[in-house]
Amino acid sequence: MTLTEPAIADSEAASGAGGVAAPESSDEVAAAPSILAQPFVTSDAAEVGRLFVLTSLLLAVGTSVIGVLLSLGRTEAVAPWDLFGGFNAYFRMWTLYRMSFMLLVVMPLLLGVALAVVPSQVGAGNVAFPRAALASFWSWLIGAVIIVVSVFAGGGWGAIDGVTGNESDAMALTLLGTGMVIVALLLGAVTVATTVISLRQTGMSLLDVPPFSWSMLVAAAVWLFTLPVAVANIVVIYADLRGRPAIAFGRAESPDIWLQLDWLVEQPAVYIMAVPVLGIAVEAVGAAVGARSSRPEAITIIVGLFGLLAVGGWSQDYFTAPQDLRDGLVYVAFGLAAVLPLVALAGGAAELVLRGTKTPDRLLDVRMLGAGAALKLLGAAALVGALRVIEPLDLLETTATWAVFHGVVVAGLIAGVVAARNWSHELLIGPLSVVVGRGAVALLLGGGGLLVLSDLISGFLADAPDLMALSLDGSAVLNVVAFAGSILVAVGAAAAALGAVSALRAPLVAEGDAT
Repeated sequence: MTLTEPAIADSEAASGAGGVAAPESSDEVAAAPSILAQPFVTSDAAEVGRLFVLTSLLLAVGTSVIGVLLSLGRTEAVAPWDLFGGFNAYFRMWTLYRMSFMLLVVMPLLLGVALAVVPSQVGAGNVAFPRAALASFWSWLIGAVIIVVSVFAGGGWGAIDGVTGNESDAMALTLLGTGMVIVALLLGAVTVATTVISLRQTGMSLLDVPPFSWSMLVAAAVWLFTLPVAVANIVVIYADLRGRPAIAFGRAESPDIWLQLDWLVEQPAVYIMAVPVLGIAVEAVGAAVGARSSRPEAITIIVGLFGLLAVGGWSQDYFTAPQDLRDGLVYVAFGLAAVLPLVALAGGAAELVLRGTKTPDRLLDVRMLGAGAALKLLGAAALVGALRVIEPLDLLETTATWAVFHGVVVAGLIAGVVAARNWSHELLIGPLSVVVGRGAVALLLGGGGLLVLSDLISGFLADAPDLMALSLDGSAVLNVVAFAGSILVAVGAAAAALGAVSALRAPLVAEGDAT
């Protein structure tokens, strides 16, 4: 007889003749975490992914509202310095808008989708490092709070009109929060990549991995090649910020801090947000029409090529002459070549439609409409990026830069809506409403399209190129178009956030009705 046999016998005796298990003890019931404690202790990657998705959608609403105010400042309705209370405040909001959309909205949104979906796609019960996934969320959230609070306290990424001592301290906090957010995203990306590489089911090669899981593996590799460069920049900036006044690289009273990090939100590095969008689009189209690609290896190559063209740590130009870098063959080649994989992927999506069921309800499915909208905006962004690197057009230091940014960001938001519809049970428990999904996609597509168009046309009309122009040059009409686009994006983001929250409540409502 072993030491475990008496316990087994007692358990069987307690079950009784009917095989009914004995009720749990009060200690066992107390051991289960409460609803409030669950987000802090969960080891379920799907729950962590859900936290990422919901939080990033809520931050998308706040960030897009800042975008509306910035666009209002570009019109003649109110001067930006009056709207925000000075040039420095305007500069803080201008930089927060761009950094937030990248590090606090799109990247965590798609990472959250990956944490919830990738394990089931590769046949794993959970991610490789569940606790690391949870740590990545809370580290990211704490860093995000530090960024937002410090910026509103007078921090940010530099200034253009002098600073006080307190503002300099707040800038140091902004740098700390930025570093925390980047490291947290890298931790989550490593968790997803390790899951794809190490926990695939037996017999599944990397070529057999579903498109979204493959795109996240590529994205994780690209993030690991790009984001640590930004962390190194932050370390240098912080040392300079706290160093002797003669050190210029981290001067708080100038935009030098931002100029060492702005490469993150410009091409090619801005495309690191968009790599998972390709995988989501392919899977959404296939699911909508009920078809599989006849050349899955081609999709694998296309996504990998786009990821390669998104590696951007080498493109920072603060420590070198900008023209030497941007007139170079590598920069021009990256800008032109980014269009090719998107055209190829659009062809792959068209092939899925041709092979699938083409009934009206399937063609008007939220997943189909959203995938098409995301690819259109991403393709438009890449096309503008290609125009930027053509020297005779002289678009490099104009608002055309932000046409690329807006196209990529809004494509990422739409991809998040598509993912929420395609993988509702993994991400939201309940289904995302069709009406909400279609409305959010339409609003985001319209708003993103207007922003891309107005920024591009302004770039062509600008007499004195300025990335931080307080108004769009050339036409008051463009200012109104940009303002309208910002409003549409904000409403679309709000619709997506409300739809996600409603989908979470759906099972609870059903249970309440049943009782």
